[in-house]
Amino acid sequence: MWKVKKWFERKTASKKEYEEEKRDFEMAIGKPYITLKIELPEGFEDQRQNFLKLEEDTEFIDEIKDHVKKNLLIKKGNSSNST
Repeated sequence: MWKVKKWFERKTASKKEYEEEKRDFEMAIGKPYITLKIELPEGFEDQRQNFLKLEEDTEFIDEIKDHVKKNLLIKKGNSSNST
């Protein structure tokens, strides 16, 4: 809770500090999340605009969420088999 109070009391901070504290706050209050940095694959330089549009493409985002679920289920299955 002290982090929340500190976050609200803070008047000036660097952008990096602000983003770090904002993430801590969001993780404490809401659901945890991850942020990925994905670079344009080699050989797809001519697809730059389409690649950048993926960030807002809800169908693409849903596919990634499904992939994450499948990956976590596989890891969960593997971890329960090793015990």
